[in-house]
Amino acid sequence: MQMLDANDLRSKLPFYNQEEGVNSSELLEEYLNCYRLNSIIHAGHKLFASRQTVLGCTLFVQHYCCRDDSRGTVVVVHGYFDHAGLYRHLIAYLLEIGWDVLIYDLPGHGLSQGRPLFIDSFTTYAQQLTELLNSRKERLKGPWALLGQSTGASILMQQQLKFGHDDWPIQAQILLAPLVRPCGWEHIVRQYRWLRFFKRSIPRSYGISSGDPAFLKFVRKGDPLQHRRIPVGWVGAMLHWINEIEQAGSLTTQPLCIQGVEDETVEWRHNLGVIGRLYPGLEIKLLQQARHHLVNEEASIRLQVFNLIKQRLNPKKIQ
Repeated sequence: MQMLDANDLRSKLPFYNQEEGVNSSELLEEYLNCYRLNSIIHAGHKLFASRQTVLGCTLFVQHYCCRDDSRGTVVVVHGYFDHAGLYRHLIAYLLEIGWDVLIYDLPGHGLSQGRPLFIDSFTTYAQQLTELLNSRKERLKGPWALLGQSTGASILMQQQLKFGHDDWPIQAQILLAPLVRPCGWEHIVRQYRWLRFFKRSIPRSYGISSGDPAFLKFVRKGDPLQHRRIPVGWVGAMLHWINEIEQAGSLTTQPLCIQGVEDETVEWRHNLGVIGRLYPGLEIKLLQQARHHLVNEEASIRLQVFNLIKQRLNPKKIQ
């Protein structure tokens, strides 16, 4: 197993507004090697990483800039259990098709501060994202695209519902395997009714979320920034959010939703109905044989996902 000292890594990073002109890849060699992100730097792209305190929580934020002039910035919000280090394939692809990337570790994930995997409310996630982007509005090249994987997609929806983004230069929204109800939702509700009084956390289980066995093995046994228990309070926050989203009104934007039909992590058939009511203009792309973790699927499926993302970000002009 790779050994990383998370506290040491955090202490090396400059705080935001102090990192300008500092190529943060020099400070993060151990981290970049562990997650094979160094290949991005070797390709000529730049990384500026920093600590930034948002709503009292210090987040680990990475800003990748294309080696050439970029088309704009893709803001990536990762899924539950994840962190930015696991998004190498996506980050590299977006840079190669001409987009800068801003990605941060959610509170309690990766190198961000916070009780492991905990949040009090999905609205807190959404407010953090809002504050983070507002604070960097002048430095992020426009237009922007918002891309979320699973819980990350939920955060994008909650952000738009609670705070809106009319003042942001949004060109595209992309939802990958979005979370509304997880599989086994009714069982989770029953368990939560009594667990919340007796337990603070429960053991994490590992499903087959990807067709890439190397990725599954790394997450289970090789990733030093993974956590093994789920806070019961996070489950409560998720269930509260499900009630909210299933009763929400409609929005006028037209996201792209990419969903694998072999996904056994979320109840995707139900979820697409909910999201379709939220976004009447939703475009849905179903991928055969694809599971849940679309940015870390096996190579042929991942290529399909990335091609769909490219079509949305870089549409061909009609002659």
